[in-house]
Amino acid sequence: MKRIILWEGYKEGWIRTFGLSIKEIRERLKGVGFFLEEGPEGVDIYPEKEEDRSYILEKLGDYVYSAEGEPMEVVVGRALKYKGLTLGVAESCTGGLIASRIVNVPGSSAYFVGGFIVYSNDLKKEILGVKEETLKNFGAVSYQTCKEMLNGLKNVLRTDCGIAVTGIAGPGGTKDKPEGLTYIGVYVKDKEQIEEVIWKGERNENRFLSSQKALDMLRRLLS
Repeated sequence: MKRIILWEGYKEGWIRTFGLSIKEIRERLKGVGFFLEEGPEGVDIYPEKEEDRSYILEKLGDYVYSAEGEPMEVVVGRALKYKGLTLGVAESCTGGLIASRIVNVPGSSAYFVGGFIVYSNDLKKEILGVKEETLKNFGAVSYQTCKEMLNGLKNVLRTDCGIAVTGIAGPGGTKDKPEGLTYIGVYVKDKEQIEEVIWKGERNENRFLSSQKALDMLRRLLS
C-alpha cells in the first residue's frame, strides 16, 4: 500500500472516502478485492473488478465523497453552485488553507464570497464579535469561541453557508487542551454543526486534516 502525505487533483477511477479507517473499510468490504491509498484527504479505494464498484459505494455510504476521483473542494463547490448558495470562511489555525483550497477550483467565484484569517484574539473580537469574556473564560480554542466565530461570520458576510475553525495545530498544547485539539463549525442556512476533534499528526498535517474535515462537514450538511 502506497501512503500519500498530501495530494491535490483528480484520481481518475478512485473512490474517495473520509472518516473511515482502513480497518473499518476492510471490515465493510470483506470478500471484495481492492487497492488502498491513505493520507490526510482520507482513504482512496480502487476496485480490482469494476463490477464491484456499486457494491463498494453501497457499503461505504456517505463516507464516500467522490466516486470519480475528485478532491473534496471540487465536490463541495459543485454542490454549492448547483444549489445556488454562497460560502464564507473564518479561519484561525488553518490560516487561509480552506479558502485557498476553495479557490483552487475554477469557477469558485460563483459561490465563494471570501472570509477572514482571524489568527489573533484581537481580530476574533474586532471582526467577528467574539466576546472578551468568552475568550477569557473558555479560551480561543473552545466550542464557545468557535460558535461565536460562526455567528460573527454569518452576521458580517451574510452568506448562505459558512465555516469557522479554531485549534492548536502544534507544536504545543496543555493537559486540558492537547496538541491537535480543534473545533470546526459549519452552517447551511438555519442548520448548524460544531465538532471537536483531536488530530495526531504534525502541524501542517493537522491543518490539512482540519480543512478536509471542515469541507466534509459542509458537504454532509449540503446533502
